[in-house]
Amino acid sequence: MVKREKYYRDYYIGAIIIFLFFFATQSAAKEPIETKKPNLDVMKVAHRGAAKYAPENTIPSIEKAIELGMDYIEMDVRYTKDGVPVLMHDPKVDRTTNGEGPVSDYTLAEIKKLDAGYRSRFGDKFKGTRVPTFEEVLEAMQGHIRLYLDQKEMPRPVLVELLKRYDFYPDNMVVVGGGERAAKFAEMVADAPIMPGVGSVDQIPGIIAKFPTVKAFNTSAQTLKKEVVAEAHRRGILIFTNTLGFGDAETYMRHAIEMGCDAIQTDRPIVLLKTIKKMKKKQQHKKKQVQK
Repeated sequence: MVKREKYYRDYYIGAIIIFLFFFATQSAAKEPIETKKPNLDVMKVAHRGAAKYAPENTIPSIEKAIELGMDYIEMDVRYTKDGVPVLMHDPKVDRTTNGEGPVSDYTLAEIKKLDAGYRSRFGDKFKGTRVPTFEEVLEAMQGHIRLYLDQKEMPRPVLVELLKRYDFYPDNMVVVGGGERAAKFAEMVADAPIMPGVGSVDQIPGIIAKFPTVKAFNTSAQTLKKEVVAEAHRRGILIFTNTLGFGDAETYMRHAIEMGCDAIQTDRPIVLLKTIKKMKKKQQHKKKQVQK
């Protein structure tokens, strides 16, 4: 009798586990994405705003990215001493302002006194530019461009509140990363649009298991493979790729577009725009040749 009860108990527990696993995988399933090769409608991501034309992570750099017709702005968020999210890549203010020391040592009022155009390579053109709050940036972006969020610290409730208030969460944003910061963000909200890094097809199942609501994969244009693009798209997941640093050149931009990626992050938006224009012109020429 005891053995029979144990059998039925184990049976029902097993059935429940299988049901929950099936439900989870089905609920996380997404419609496949068509892979366009080349993808001449690729989305364009401005790294720290249009930082080649205005100081990084500032309102002028964001406004310039919008003016250029970019689709996303990548930005870095940290918190002041009094808990206000502001834009700053480095843990210290030294490189990008006339101040010194950690961001976390400054209150909002104190950090607003710093000049974020002081150390720029643009001369006096942007002198007096202030470190923007995350809210100021979202207000400037709303309705014009989407958000590529790089959390430089663990997320706080105020971050999510602002993302919801300005209608960026969940459809008009991605959250880059696959570590503890991304995991914390995913704990705080449902349908978190997480974008972990991926380098090969065999990594994909494990990443999806960790982040069932994954929206995109972050990749490098220099190593992007067609198999990764195909598998991500089969699962309904976007491919974002980076051409930053040494790879921020037309060669790698063209490679990413030919692979069918969905978005390219760059420090050289004009080069990306010109690359897309050239490729479109070439495609149009081919079509005309076929029609003759």
